[in-house]
Amino acid sequence: MAASRNRLPADLSAGFAAVLQAHLPAAAELWVGLSGGRDSVVLLHLCKTFWPRVRAIHVHHGLSPHADAWADFCATLCRDWEIPLSIVPVRVEPDAGRGLEAAARAARYRAYRESGARYLALGHHRRDQAETLLFNLCRGSGVAGAAAMPVCRAEAGLWLLRPLLTWAIADVERYARTAGLAWVEDESNQDIRYRRNFLRQRILPRLAEVFPAVEANLARAAGHFAEAWGLLDVLARQDDAVLEAQRERLLQLDPARQANWLRWWLRQVGWQVPEAAALSEWLRQLAVAEGAPELRLREGSVCVWRGQLYRVPHRQRPVPCAWDGQGALLWGGARLRLVPSVGAGISQARLAGRRLEVRLRQGGERLCPGPGRPRRALKKLLQESDIPPWERAYLPFIYVDGELVACVGVALAADWQCRAAEPGWLPCLEAGVSPAA
Repeated sequence: MAASRNRLPADLSAGFAAVLQAHLPAAAELWVGLSGGRDSVVLLHLCKTFWPRVRAIHVHHGLSPHADAWADFCATLCRDWEIPLSIVPVRVEPDAGRGLEAAARAARYRAYRESGARYLALGHHRRDQAETLLFNLCRGSGVAGAAAMPVCRAEAGLWLLRPLLTWAIADVERYARTAGLAWVEDESNQDIRYRRNFLRQRILPRLAEVFPAVEANLARAAGHFAEAWGLLDVLARQDDAVLEAQRERLLQLDPARQANWLRWWLRQVGWQVPEAAALSEWLRQLAVAEGAPELRLREGSVCVWRGQLYRVPHRQRPVPCAWDGQGALLWGGARLRLVPSVGAGISQARLAGRRLEVRLRQGGERLCPGPGRPRRALKKLLQESDIPPWERAYLPFIYVDGELVACVGVALAADWQCRAAEPGWLPCLEAGVSPAA
């Protein structure tokens, strides 16, 4: 290995080691994304040379008839090199919003995040960087997309490192030959029906005929965009300290800063940023109407309530069910409990031996919220509550022998309320969406 290292340009080998040392704690275990292709094999070989604790992860997409053979190759390689390997099968499901290529990438990165890795190295090099910039520009991406791939970034608790990002493809090829490495070839890389392959196979070579340094120049341009993005990120953080996700404060900024902060705010929880037109239209509506509509995204919605912006993730609606009142009932990501009390809640004596059900709101429900008070529509009581509108559809309604007794957190039927000093059960829902300020 010493000979192969000596044949590398000193700045490349030193640069590779410097990336690891700059971004990894000394005792960290470095995971390596291993597809079995040349770039990932070179990366794994370098990582085991320059870092003491290395393991590999191979994501088995199952899309190619050779997928099993690739997994076997990775297993043999890691066994020979005495490197622990995790092989993770995934299911790739394209949808209307993304094709097979994007769906496979999403499944792969989801597997990385769920692997237990803290630090993961990927084998992207300078040509990949140039290709990513060109791809994102063709899609109309903004500064963040034009910044392409950073050497290091955090994604949902996982640090992604790209130590080969400054290497030309010729450097990777020379290293592979010098070290005598073997790898597998993915036949799909030649299929120009995939947009990235089209850019790689048809567009970049033509550009290189006129601009010989196109790959290096595009990669350098991505670096300039990354610097600009970093400055926008700093500005968003400064604005965030003042805004506290409040509508009126946000509207005091000029439109460009509004959009910049909103993109940054969504990225903090890993949400996909909407297209510029959709974002601008929602901000326009926010400025002209107190009750702005939801900004609906893949991961959830941005909602406004009482002047505050909230990020509300999508979740499944609970299923109505019978309940014995014991322990905690899982309910739409929350926990419903009957907490013992005195002089508050549902009368324990009246509840004894009765059949409980927990249901969702159907519409038209009414109850009397207190002694001597008229029966009222739950719709009105909900409107008067401090519960955000998007939470109201998930509230548990407790029925006893078919009679509505409580809308948890809103109202309790007067006939079922315990008297002073009488033991009661207080319905409590342990959950809620907090303002993401």
